[in-house]
Amino acid sequence: MSSYIPEDVLRNILESVNIRQVIGEYIPLKKNGRNWIGLCPFHPDKDPSFSVSEEKQLFHCFGCGQSGDVFKFLMKMQGMNFVEAVKVLANRYGITIPERPRSYLDQKRHTETEELVGLNLTAATLYHENLLHSPAAIDARAYLERRGLKSDIISRFKLGWANDLWDGLINHLKAEGLSLDKAEKAGLLVSKKNGKGYYDRFRGRLIFPIFDRSGKVVALGGRVIKEGHPKYLNSPETPVYNKSRVLYGLSQNKGAIRRAGKGYVVEGYMDLLALAQSDIDQVVATLGTALTEDHVKQLRGLCKDWILVFDGDDAGVKAALRALPFFYKLNLRVRVLNLPAEDDPDSFIRREGKKAWSALIDKAASGLDFAIQQGLASYGKDPEGKFRTTENVLSILQFVNDPVRKSLLVGHVAQRLGLREESLWARVTGCGNTTIRAQTEHGESAGIKNSKGLENRAEAKLISFLLGRPKYMDIFWDAGLDLWIEVPSLRNLWMAMSHLYSMSGNLNLSDLYDQLEPVPELRTLAIRLSENFAPFEDMEEEVLSDLKRYCKDRLNKVLRWNVLEQIKAPAEVSDDEELLKQLLQLR
Repeated sequence: MSSYIPEDVLRNILESVNIRQVIGEYIPLKKNGRNWIGLCPFHPDKDPSFSVSEEKQLFHCFGCGQSGDVFKFLMKMQGMNFVEAVKVLANRYGITIPERPRSYLDQKRHTETEELVGLNLTAATLYHENLLHSPAAIDARAYLERRGLKSDIISRFKLGWANDLWDGLINHLKAEGLSLDKAEKAGLLVSKKNGKGYYDRFRGRLIFPIFDRSGKVVALGGRVIKEGHPKYLNSPETPVYNKSRVLYGLSQNKGAIRRAGKGYVVEGYMDLLALAQSDIDQVVATLGTALTEDHVKQLRGLCKDWILVFDGDDAGVKAALRALPFFYKLNLRVRVLNLPAEDDPDSFIRREGKKAWSALIDKAASGLDFAIQQGLASYGKDPEGKFRTTENVLSILQFVNDPVRKSLLVGHVAQRLGLREESLWARVTGCGNTTIRAQTEHGESAGIKNSKGLENRAEAKLISFLLGRPKYMDIFWDAGLDLWIEVPSLRNLWMAMSHLYSMSGNLNLSDLYDQLEPVPELRTLAIRLSENFAPFEDMEEEVLSDLKRYCKDRLNKVLRWNVLEQIKAPAEVSDDEELLKQLLQLR
């Protein structure tokens, strides 16, 4: 199926679906005024804070802020991408998704991707069978038993064993009639130096299949169990595997992370597996590379609270410090667990157990406090040491986008380091004023002025801004615009933009125009608004700040109205105390 779905088909699906029925299959819902409420499936929820509107076909959680249409619900609940969610609902309601002819290059890439993923699965299956049944894997089975890994973990993560042969996989692929050239491109085989033939990349190693988010085997990792170098060996990067975008364990553990409402990031396979063996499943691991912004963007969709648990040595501390800016930039809450210098998560959990782990987690410092602690420990507490620590902390603070959060964090850092807050603000803003606080207090800036008719023009201005600056879709995509845009044509255009961004991860205008071909009035509107976009030059950041604040105000306004409507409902179908609590949260 094409990755681009015509907008009229998407609208047909949305018109056919009853969001309350779909969500009701996952969580119990009860009638509450005009809406339905239940416990939120995306964060730990004791009082029903999850609301579903049949009238608008939207959901919203007053606890964690998640909101959207039925596509977004399935994406978050099942870990699907947008196209997968559309396909599930189309099949359910008997709606045909027309095939869009692929170009020759697109078809070639699609076919190659399927072949490489299939070869990785074939290899993983062979190695898994080896571990379970091969006499040559007896030492590997004994090693896993000594490490405390039981059969359920071995099966769940499909661990394997590559026999110590140069052609074990080659012979299996030949017997299956599969291409050795493609297996080399998948990273499973290595070309001989003389150019004549191949040999197995993985030999005499425990095998850790690496799954992408959707559960496809995209690479393998291998570990020696005796003497050997390198200790760990991963597949090279291939057309289906980019280590800077894939996290080990994400496919298996994403559900546990959502249920727990928090997750851990560790550095290796064995760290994650040891925690899983102790029934700690809300964990992902990096794959021999530093944590990247692409990694953290994937984590953002699972929960808000993350704890970095890297090795206790200098390398682990540096890795944690490098990762912190990504979490603050994406408005996530991050803490760092400082393990003893001689420990990693694997050794600690096996020696001390789950109870000691939980006690240690409770002591994990916030990301900023960790950076301050490490800076003072490394540079000293004298003025020069504090100055160098401040430099490190500023490299994190500069990425905080929310002005209120930034203000609170600046005050906290100033107090911890004994600095004048005004001096720290001057460094944060890059100039000798308090621009950020002024915007927070006065609610406006040079980018967008309060003027007559702004309310009527603001929605179009926002859409025009995003068409002209599609790089900001990442900020606004999940900001609840579908809940409050009132002009039907603008709301439909926003939904089309949102659908395209969900499918492809970016907003390409030519692709948007193609998608809107069946809806000419929306296509014309999109073209007109994109042409009307006026560059803001040096005021772009101020305009962005104003638009974000405007979106938040509009979202809170519509949510307050929604709660007030529920309060007006008959007493037997509404919980006034809970609704008043929600109303206070939106003040």
